[in-house]
Amino acid sequence: AYNKFGDLGSAVELIFERNPKISVSLIAEPLTVEVCYNALVKIATLSGKESLRRKRAILMGLLNQSSPEEAKFIVKTIIGEMRYGFKQGLLEEAIAEAFSVDVEVLRKAYMGRSDIGEVARIAKERPETLQTLAIVLGRPLRPMLAETADTLEEGFKRFDKALFEYKYDGARLSIHKNNEAVNIFTRGAEEVSQSLPEIVEETKTIPHSFIVDCEIIPFEHSPKAFQELIKRLRRKHRVEEFARKIPLKLYVFDLIYLDGTALIDTPLLKRRELLSTVIQPTEHVEIAKCILTKSSAEARIMFQEALDLGFEGLMIKNPQSLYTPGKRGSEWLKLKPEAETLDLVVIAVEYGHGKRTNLLSDYTFATRDRGGNLAPIAKAFGGLKDAEIEEMTEYFKSIAREQHGRSFLVEPKVVVELKFDEIQKSSLYGIGYALRFPRIKRIRWDLSVDEIDSIDTVERIFKRQKRSA
Repeated sequence: AYNKFGDLGSAVELIFERNPKISVSLIAEPLTVEVCYNALVKIATLSGKESLRRKRAILMGLLNQSSPEEAKFIVKTIIGEMRYGFKQGLLEEAIAEAFSVDVEVLRKAYMGRSDIGEVARIAKERPETLQTLAIVLGRPLRPMLAETADTLEEGFKRFDKALFEYKYDGARLSIHKNNEAVNIFTRGAEEVSQSLPEIVEETKTIPHSFIVDCEIIPFEHSPKAFQELIKRLRRKHRVEEFARKIPLKLYVFDLIYLDGTALIDTPLLKRRELLSTVIQPTEHVEIAKCILTKSSAEARIMFQEALDLGFEGLMIKNPQSLYTPGKRGSEWLKLKPEAETLDLVVIAVEYGHGKRTNLLSDYTFATRDRGGNLAPIAKAFGGLKDAEIEEMTEYFKSIAREQHGRSFLVEPKVVVELKFDEIQKSSLYGIGYALRFPRIKRIRWDLSVDEIDSIDTVERIFKRQKRSA
């Protein structure tokens, strides 16, 4: 059943349909969301002796009460593979329609509260108050997000004059200050104030109440590896010791709230102007460098400066942009150096999931090891259009050598140019390396397997990246 669907939930649904004795839902009380939720929470929190057996018993009891369709979604929820295409925007529209409220009013309320469940409850119980929902100090706010730009010129096509900022390779934070209270949240709404005592203390000295958007990086004379930052964030023990070992620098680039006034409807240039009156540079806190220009030459110089300083690239922003929490749009763009590429050969393919259940969309790529043998180094499924994947599915079937469940070993005939963020040491593959965030740039029909990149090229890029880091 799994080989047919490539989806464990659908496989369970089919088994339940073919074996009605498995499910007793016709004679049991109907399942409710609350019953399912409580059972799943209990499964997640059980620990200690016999916990595995007890978890299994709870799950079996839940499935025994389920219809085939209910069993499908219980399983998909547990394994984290819903894949139902229900995006945030559609959820907002559904809530607005269910409770007869204006969807734009609801979206604005969600921007301020960042809790769709709370907004839905208010839409149901007190819809007239949605328009008055405001940003609240001390409650996490989802950050505004940027689209990717491939070139500087793309930014100038969007905006006649653009605001360029250094893009730092760190962790996105929002800092809320209300009198003496300071709350620091990650982009995932986790509070990390306890882990960053030096930032909290310096923030307390600022004589305003505010919310700022910022990036934090490990920094000692120059930026350090992102892995060092992980040792600081979420740390609950030996905090002071690690604060001394791994100094941090906070770069503030936006002001969202100031002394009782939300600024999300204020243009970026004005927010930046206000920010400069609030934040004064300290040992650990600075305002992110920016320039406002219509000169591509100036922007190019700044881009190179950012890379020379060890930063990630540039942000390109519409100077008139409003702040839209949680939304990704073209008002802000992010520009990084062009990704490294390797020419590798496909040695195995696998059926995908969801809408790609019947398409061979997941590819395993190989390089040449020192003995000249093909050695896997990456697996990727992004980069090709749906039409290309359909064509490649038929081709891979024609060159398949062996089938193992939903996977095929194929003849090494398809060479692909693969983009990636970096090469990492890894025990995942026998060759000792793996590619971070690989994605397909293009299929190289002009190359044969004899022309793919070898382990020597892999190691050369790895060493170069290590030196630049």
